[in-house]
Amino acid sequence: MTSLIAKQLSFQYDDQVIFRQLDFTVPMGEFTLLTGPSGSGKSSLLKLLAGLYPQYGGQVTSGQVLLNGQDAAEIVPFQRATKVAMLFQHPARQFAMRTVNQQIDFALANLQLPSEEIAHRRQTVLSEMVLQDFGSRIVMTLSGGEQQRVALASVLAMDSEIILLDEPFANVDVDGRRALLRALKKMQQNGKTILLADHDPTGYRGIATRLFRVDPGKKTVQASDLDELPAGQEPVTPVAAPKHLTTGRLSWQGLGYGNGNRQLVTESSFSLPAGKMGLLSGKNGAGKSTLFNVLSQQHSYVGQIDFDQRPAKQFRLKKWALQVGQVFQTSEDQFISMEGSTELAISMKHSRQPQYWTKQRVDQIVEQLNLSHVINHVCYRLSGGQQKKLQLLSMLIMAQPVLLLDEPFAGLDIDSVKQILALLQNVKRDLHTAILVISHQRYGITDAMDYELRLEDHRIKLMGRDEYAKK
Repeated sequence: MTSLIAKQLSFQYDDQVIFRQLDFTVPMGEFTLLTGPSGSGKSSLLKLLAGLYPQYGGQVTSGQVLLNGQDAAEIVPFQRATKVAMLFQHPARQFAMRTVNQQIDFALANLQLPSEEIAHRRQTVLSEMVLQDFGSRIVMTLSGGEQQRVALASVLAMDSEIILLDEPFANVDVDGRRALLRALKKMQQNGKTILLADHDPTGYRGIATRLFRVDPGKKTVQASDLDELPAGQEPVTPVAAPKHLTTGRLSWQGLGYGNGNRQLVTESSFSLPAGKMGLLSGKNGAGKSTLFNVLSQQHSYVGQIDFDQRPAKQFRLKKWALQVGQVFQTSEDQFISMEGSTELAISMKHSRQPQYWTKQRVDQIVEQLNLSHVINHVCYRLSGGQQKKLQLLSMLIMAQPVLLLDEPFAGLDIDSVKQILALLQNVKRDLHTAILVISHQRYGITDAMDYELRLEDHRIKLMGRDEYAKK
């Protein structure tokens, strides 16, 4: 039987110790859930087990990871992939080809499979993942949730014995998450080994067979009781009926847009209320992120967008960016410097509200977000959760009157989500900022929202409590 073991493993980034003499054995044939706070080392452990570290990051100071008794990092990649495959936290990192078909074929070709077997596996996995219509789609035009499904399909097609998954549902809608969990559970029941890292333990009761938690204080991984998992599925919390939603500075009338040959929205009109925070919901691929690109003048559209009753097309792009800020779904796309401290310093230099975003306030928030010990580290070497916090803070400091947040809670543990929500509440109140948030995660979030817009059937609809309860 295949074995994958971390033995007396000590690992660190520069002077930051992640694990100290860790002993961990992947439970074979099990569905194992790995939890822990943001930045605790979940992603690092998976990359170590996949044989990617220390070659591509960090330093092993003692011990090793053994795959069937051999050092995992020293096994030829295509041979290692027949035993262990990994889905990265950011799906775009998994892609090397233009279309979905080409991407899956590329992953399988690296296993040196014959062309007939490649075609068979591709067709099978696309069917199993309900992606039959995606084969010719261009990967980089897909939504974040759709990209995650395609990346997962590429991994599953490899038919590896052990499948490592790093936050695979961060940008996936609720229905998609449940469907993917059922598919993974079926694979585990058919003999595969699943090790999945997720900050959110909701929905794993009855699916996970083992539970482990990364303890950043002790620099180790500890077994936990499955009874600690929340019972039932993630509850759908209705958004309170919108109240006192006066017109705001950013509005649109008769708005329509598409993606390639696909029409996403037609004839939409709305005004984002100043000093309010709204949720933009809808299924993967409905056009939520594209709406943000439209509002930030990075995507073509029909109709009219106004700021202070002046058409957006009369603004130069640089001037428009001072009115409407956008927090991208992928944190690394936002960074313009190497170190976190430099990133914040640049934002403070160009802030539209320097009297509010003082050094004292920024330093205090950095500490509250638990970033003090990594603020001078390279942005691209932070954990996914740490990157999210840094990205959001740097954009809040810029202090545009309108802020569009695309999945700002993805990859964050519940305590971090609460910290971010409290920060957003303060900013919208103090600076009268109009904030619109895309989030497939609802639990613990919707109660903080002042209203909800739902993108469905090519329309953007303002939801109320009664209307939403019918969904």
